[in-house]
Amino acid sequence: MKRFLCVFCVAVIAASLGFAQELKFDGYLNSGLGFYVDNISGNEPYFRVMGVDSEQMGGRLRVNGAFTNADKNAGANFRFQLQGSSVSNLNLGASYAYGWVKFFDMLQIKAGLVDDSVWETAGAILKDDQSEGAGILLRLTPVTGLDIGLGAFAWTQGSGSGNNAIGTPGAVRDWKQVKYTAMASYLMPDVFKINLSGRTFNGSGASTTARALAEFRLLAVKDLTAIIEFEMNELYNDTDHFDRFSTNGKINLYETFAYKVGDFNFGLYAAQMFSNEAAHADPGLRFNLWGSYALADGKLVPRLDAMFFLGGRLKTDRNYDRRTDVEPSYDSDNYIFSARPSLKINLDSRNSFEIGDVIYYGKHNGVVTDAQLTNVFYLDFVLRF
Repeated sequence: MKRFLCVFCVAVIAASLGFAQELKFDGYLNSGLGFYVDNISGNEPYFRVMGVDSEQMGGRLRVNGAFTNADKNAGANFRFQLQGSSVSNLNLGASYAYGWVKFFDMLQIKAGLVDDSVWETAGAILKDDQSEGAGILLRLTPVTGLDIGLGAFAWTQGSGSGNNAIGTPGAVRDWKQVKYTAMASYLMPDVFKINLSGRTFNGSGASTTARALAEFRLLAVKDLTAIIEFEMNELYNDTDHFDRFSTNGKINLYETFAYKVGDFNFGLYAAQMFSNEAAHADPGLRFNLWGSYALADGKLVPRLDAMFFLGGRLKTDRNYDRRTDVEPSYDSDNYIFSARPSLKINLDSRNSFEIGDVIYYGKHNGVVTDAQLTNVFYLDFVLRF
């Protein structure tokens, strides 16, 4: 790791000296403090580092870099970040680092630890694509608005919602275990966008099953966000093959609606989750209502989120993120309710503080259990550069 950091720093300095005009950096720091209280017998209240929008119980320091040559037909992009929830749980590494070349303004080839957000869905709950990883990606744009992608990746790198997870590569010794991806999207500006994507099983250390995604995004109505996503997961792997879907398959629908009226914003996020597993008899039905109002020329933004999840539960490794803090249990005897009042203080258009309180109450296995009442009071900040 030390050798890697030294080489990286020397490369960055050299590139900065020689290509100052073309090399650009940006990034952010997200962290904060949470005060945790639950009613589990014997548990005392405690404080913990908490970066709300880092989707984890910790913080994140991220640095992005991009270089483009003078002819604008080749370049490189990278993202390095330090993240974790404790000193013993810190991760430092590359989320992505790849080079790219472009031919005839129609074909772009990326190679390395690849990431590409062209086919990423934009819903509030799913918000994901096929991740990519270490390998090669071809992006073809035959006509304006149409993007077609084909990729092959030896190991997967998770990039849900743009917050790439630092993974551990594994050896892939069989061509059938390489992850192959195929994506297509069509954008008609100010009208709609359609995304379609699929991936095969990946047998690396970050093993993933085959998966398909589809999205429709309405863009025709000003101040309206309307997105519908469809997901099929656990399609097959190299052990169960296509029998995997019949016994473990998942089918999920997600809806994201939001509308802005002056300084008032409100919306509904919903999900319907179905599983083919024998023990998963019931669907998971999730509903999130939220509203916010901008005060003092947008400097102060109070917000209230309320969520009810029938057939859902609070994650064991919960991170109290608005998007990923709960999961389906596929049991209608279970439910989880969450309320989250918060106040965001915008220092400027890029930097902000947020203070809030997250309350969870639920029922698991037919009874209200001690583990299902949790309260987190937090102060969180995001500083961008």
